[in-house]
Amino acid sequence: MSLQSDLHSRLDARAVLEHYGAQNCRDQAGPDGTTEIIHSCLIERVEPHHNNGDQNPSACLNVEKKLYVCYALGWGGDLLRLIQKMENADGLGDLELGGMLTGSVKKADDLRAEILKLMDRSSPDAVELPSYSEAILAPWMVSHPYMRDERGIGQSAHEALKLGYDPKINRIVFPHFFDGKLVGWQTRAIPSRPGWPGTTAQIPKYKNTPGFPKSETLYAYDLVARNRRVVVVESPMSVAKAYSLGIGNVVATFGAKVTDTQIQLLRDFPEVIVWFDDDPAGRAGERNLVQSLYRHTQTSAVAPEEGRDLGDYDDPTAVRSTLMNSIPATIILADYARAERYRS
Repeated sequence: MSLQSDLHSRLDARAVLEHYGAQNCRDQAGPDGTTEIIHSCLIERVEPHHNNGDQNPSACLNVEKKLYVCYALGWGGDLLRLIQKMENADGLGDLELGGMLTGSVKKADDLRAEILKLMDRSSPDAVELPSYSEAILAPWMVSHPYMRDERGIGQSAHEALKLGYDPKINRIVFPHFFDGKLVGWQTRAIPSRPGWPGTTAQIPKYKNTPGFPKSETLYAYDLVARNRRVVVVESPMSVAKAYSLGIGNVVATFGAKVTDTQIQLLRDFPEVIVWFDDDPAGRAGERNLVQSLYRHTQTSAVAPEEGRDLGDYDDPTAVRSTLMNSIPATIILADYARAERYRS
């Protein structure tokens, strides 16, 4: 039995619905003879999208296949993804599943290690990423003046990355596509200016859709997957600015914390240039990437200017010059070694 099949055989679909207090449940036979549980959408509690709380149930869970779908939201995913969404966990490795498993229950550390293996996109047992219908983006496909006038994000970037604006929450929308599917989106607060009101809640600056698979993906990866060289930055905003400057081979890690799965994706590129922020978290993330990549691909890193990342540049020539002057991994590693000897 495969790793995923083993875990799914012990994941009790009915126990999951009971754990989250699903309402208006009824069984029906699926078209292939499996059992489906129709119920009021659980996702409504963490990501409201129904006008009446889904009293006329629009969600369906297949008991045998462990697949969940909300037809109103256009979201579908593996049962593990539903739990991740409900818990608003950054990754599957953060889930606590003990009360939802049947059969032999492993120790917490063993179970977490098993789930982490399912996050490895190169594994045949990898859990499917969640997916949304792209139709959900249609009301947001407009450009906000903050992006155009203050950040210098042009039309080309809006079109390539399908950037938008949600007037209901007054936030910029960064849709996230991976493996050809819309797997979620990140929204960014807008600062107050004379020309427009700011987002009411500025903190956190970035918000993700529940269950956002940032640990297992790279932003804009689909657009650069066939490139020989890739630049890796921390934020989607920096990617958008790069596209506006005519530089399209950039991906983002959604922050300075980089996972093994993201590193594995970057190892597929013949050349990687790291451009992280000049702060403690950024420097730690850069070090992690350089040490993890240099044996597998040609690796270098930009020496960032204090207080500036790629998203703060307006001159494409300056950006290209900075990239050309990136420091090779061998020199960076030697600097790390000297710093370690100095501290000791």
